[in-house]
Amino acid sequence: MTDGDPASPATEAVRELRAGFGIDARRIDRIGLLLADGGFHTVEEAVSRTGTSRRTVEAVFRALEPHLEAEGDGRRIAERYVGEYRELFGEPVEVPDPWAERVRRDPASLAEMDALVGAAPPPVQALDHVPATAETVLKRARFMLDGFDLRGAHVLCVGDHDLTSLGLFAAGGAEGLRVSVADIDERLLAFIDGEASRRGWDVRCYAADLRLGLPVSLRESSQLVFTDPPYTPEGVGLFVARGLEGLGDQRNGRVLVAYGYGEQQPALGLAVQKALNPLHLAYEAMLPGFNRYVGAQAIGSTAALYVLRPTKRTAGAVRAAAEDPRAAMYTHGAQSVEAGAGALDDAAAARVVELASAEDPLLVGDGWPAKAAGRRVPLREFMAAPLPRGLQGHGTVLVNLYPGFGASAVRALLAANAPRVGLVCRNDLPFLRDAEGQREFRRLVGPGYRVERMLRGIPSSGMALVLAERNDRPADAAERVLAYIHARAHGKVGNGWREGLIALRKADGQTLTKAESRRAIESVADRPGLLERSLIDLPAHLLAVLEAQVRRSVEALPD
Repeated sequence: MTDGDPASPATEAVRELRAGFGIDARRIDRIGLLLADGGFHTVEEAVSRTGTSRRTVEAVFRALEPHLEAEGDGRRIAERYVGEYRELFGEPVEVPDPWAERVRRDPASLAEMDALVGAAPPPVQALDHVPATAETVLKRARFMLDGFDLRGAHVLCVGDHDLTSLGLFAAGGAEGLRVSVADIDERLLAFIDGEASRRGWDVRCYAADLRLGLPVSLRESSQLVFTDPPYTPEGVGLFVARGLEGLGDQRNGRVLVAYGYGEQQPALGLAVQKALNPLHLAYEAMLPGFNRYVGAQAIGSTAALYVLRPTKRTAGAVRAAAEDPRAAMYTHGAQSVEAGAGALDDAAAARVVELASAEDPLLVGDGWPAKAAGRRVPLREFMAAPLPRGLQGHGTVLVNLYPGFGASAVRALLAANAPRVGLVCRNDLPFLRDAEGQREFRRLVGPGYRVERMLRGIPSSGMALVLAERNDRPADAAERVLAYIHARAHGKVGNGWREGLIALRKADGQTLTKAESRRAIESVADRPGLLERSLIDLPAHLLAVLEAQVRRSVEALPD
């Protein structure tokens, strides 16, 4: 092409690159045609527009370099070479996307979703967050609303950093539709709950570290599950298993999964599919390129949508998977698959026991050395249900949350229900880093516990020890009711609240009927499903909401 030579080195480099992709060479053509359209395009834009990995896009840019023009970071094929390159790449091939067309015909919903995505909390690298585009969120919603009868249905989002729960309602929803979100990110849960509450959408938020289990009230409750999990085999396997635990209709229900891998890395896709094989799922569909993201350039900022259906063997496989929890599943941070275990050496464990003044403590979680004295219980069992009778009565419960379970610190205190509790965790957690975080932590657990000390750098470098005692002296009548609820954290909030009001009046020598108690509660409770949820599953922001409502219910009691 250069100076009339049709076989220039640049042309040969592109031909060799295409040949290396075999029948998948259309990927190279799409990138080339983009650079031949007259505009200047960056590598990032080419990744986003073509759904091809950054590695491949950069290879095309390099092969075309002698015939490219530059403007800032953008590149395009120089006009004198465009015709010949168009002949090499052929005519553009557009495959219709019916769900994208449905979304584009509703610009108002797309504008609303775009505003929601823009206002959402920023992604957390340690949780492998990469936000989906607003169009993708609505495409997912249209796929679910058009493909399934969701009238009166319950949809479960296992993780929801993309706001798919809100997208279902922004796209129009369905009569009687209810959506639940189980996620570990407190900021995200507060955002989703606030936006849904303002719009009157029935979205219910649950705080959940999915490694420790799905909230009990969500198990076997839904007809459809959606998840966009961490893209490690461990992450996909765990999130899908939790979704299956939440599926109530094992005959007709479906689990939808967003998952992507680079076009030159099929081994990664195979590893994930092998992680799903033990669950005995039927693959009803796999729609390539369905999901688009802002970021994730290693996978072309795109992912497929998998439609999975349980079989008769799935339920048993899910029960077996629950007995083999995956503690590490992300690609970054303390919960990554490369992170070390949270083992305490003999000296560190002895220091914790000493500072907690513990005799015959109950030791919760992994990492306690064999020499440490005390009964033991796995963290997953401890968080899932009240302790069995044989493990109750310990004066002190010591919980090892180090290094990757610190987000469950508040809920670990709620689960303990013991006179004295010690938590071992990382010393850089938000509730330990500054005075504001410490005050907020004390406020959240205050009805149940008084935090005595927060010791950073103890029992070892990088760790912290939080010591708390049961709150035996509530400040006022409302705190007495809240303490009653906190002591029954695994039970339904409504039941603990009702019985707490009755106990409050009884302690004052008065009588309150169950009906009177229920009326007082119903006059103030304004969050859908709040009374049916367990305290231990409530996001932190709803603990504050509950406190305010309990105070109003005490004021509403009949004289």
